[in-house]
This record gives sequence, structure tokens and C-alpha cells, in this order.
Amino acid sequence: MIRPLVPLLFAVALAACGRGPNDVDVDMETSAVGKVDVDRALDQIRNICRPLFSRHASDVTRIRATVADEGNTQARRFGWGVYISLIVDLKSSPTTLAGEIEPQAHFLAGGGARPGLLAFSPTAAALCDQPLAEGRRNAFLPARGLAEDLPQRVLNPTREQIAAYRAEEARALAGDYQSQRNIAWCWVDGCYGVEPIDDVQACAWRIVIAAARHPKSDASDQDNVRIDCDQALTPDDRAQATEKAQKLFQKIYKRPLP
Repeated sequence: MIRPLVPLLFAVALAACGRGPNDVDVDMETSAVGKVDVDRALDQIRNICRPLFSRHASDVTRIRATVADEGNTQARRFGWGVYISLIVDLKSSPTTLAGEIEPQAHFLAGGGARPGLLAFSPTAAALCDQPLAEGRRNAFLPARGLAEDLPQRVLNPTREQIAAYRAEEARALAGDYQSQRNIAWCWVDGCYGVEPIDDVQACAWRIVIAAARHPKSDASDQDNVRIDCDQALTPDDRAQATEKAQKLFQKIYKRPLP
């Protein structure tokens, strides 16, 4: 009775040992796309980030993919209705990567308005052999084909959401500290789609908030300038944001930006 199980167990062991560098464990948390769509998208990810599945494959212990449609900031920023979150587990002592390497690398991929693969950290970018721009800690690799497999996010703000945003904006322009922070975040995150995501506008508000030195202001306001201005923008965009901040500060506080 036990003997017939031995070949089966042996076959399972062979299958486990025979996992290749292109194998991905997939967890579906949405019914908005099917397995065929996800398989096609994963094939495109393998092409976008070939070194992960070839040159660096010997340093990878596992790749897990979660397919979801729950809105998060990055998905909203790129207009992704469905996205794939990819977690890559690495060996403790990788041999194909140099520098400070984290034990895990995180990627996000989606279609829609801006199809592509986002490498979240220097380690993730290194797995794609993707150099980072100065001051950046992540890299975006465009991939038009993903728009065919992973749908776009469609936002239709309600009248109530629009009214709430406009009221918040009015309070921010009147000098309310928390409203200013909320509006800055809206330009980063999208705020129901009332306004388009605009990193230059977000940076302008961050500069205004830091310069105003409200009594409630803390170190996070300077951190936000570093994140949303210094790390997020090109030098040209940073200059444009500073110009907008000067006009915004003058409008709110009736004096020049310090």
C-alpha cells in the first residue's frame, strides 16, 4: 500500500528541485484579469528585467507575485487598475550583485496610463542591471505591452469628493497647515481623481509648507521636500516647482518666499 507512493513523492521532489529561474509563484487577489493575462504580463516582465531571470538567477531563492486591484499610491500614480506586486527573495551572500544588497527586492508592474515595471529599491534596480539617476532610489522601466494585459484604473470622483477637495484647497490657500499638507499629498496620490497627479505641484506645496514654519511644523516637512522634490524631480522640474512655490507663497502669505 505504501510502495506506490514512493514514485509519486520522488516526482514531487524532482519537480521542486527542477524549478527554473523563470518560475514565479502567483497569488490571485482579483478576478478582474485571468491567468492567461497574468502569464502574458509575467512573460513581459521577464523581458523587461532579463538579468533577474538570467545573470542574477543563481542568487534568487524565490519569486512571488500577487495580482491585485486594490488601490495603493503607486498604482494610482501610474493609472493602474490591476497591478502585479513581485517579491524576490535573495540568497544571504549573493555572488552576482555588488554593493549593499537587501535580502528582498520589490517590484510593481501594471498597464493602463503608464505601463511598465517599477523597481522599488537600489537592489531591485540592480537585479535588472538598471542604473539609478542621481538622488533616486527606484527606477521605472516602460513596457507598452503591459497595457494590453493589465487594465487601466478609471476614476470618477463624486460631487461630494470634488466639493471636499475644493474646501480643503480653500483652507490651504488661507494658510491652514494641515490642509496644506493634505493638498500636497493630493498632488502626489491623486485624491479620488479630482486633480491629475502632478509631482511639480506637490513639490511646490512642500516648499511652501517648509518655508512657512508653522508652529505645528516638524522635521517631516523637510523630509517631504527631500522626498517629493530632491528625489522625485529632475533639476528642470525642481526649478519649475520652486518658481510655482514662490508665487504660491506670495499669494498665501503676502510676502516673498524666504
